Amino acid sequence: MRWFWQREKKPKRVATIPEGAIRRRLHYTGDVQAVGFRFTAQGWADQCGVTGWVLNRSDGDVQLEVQGTPSQVRAFMDAVDTESAREGAFIHAHLVESEAIEPKPEDSFTIKNLYF
Repeated sequence: MRWFWQREKKPKRVATIPEGAIRRRLHYTGDVQAVGFRFTAQGWADQCGVTGWVLNRSDGDVQLEVQGTPSQVRAFMDAVDTESAREGAFIHAHLVESEAIEPKPEDSFTIKNLYF
């Protein structure tokens, strides 16, 4: 039996900016809070291979920053649109704003909390 302190340590991922990466700040409104949007967005980010973060805003909307190749970022945005258009979906997100911003060194997609 191995004790928890004896387990193999995974190498840390290095935060980088991939070649040709773009970053977009996205603002969505609609049914986006209390419906699992942030956790679902984290899954989409993993599937699309993007990094960044998602945050519930105090006004009931959500804000994201998504970074990857142009096709990865587009795939992420398409995933939001596809889920919002699906019959019986809990998430109904409408893009309010999409702004191109400077890429940042990152290694994952995280869920941010406004209050912590």
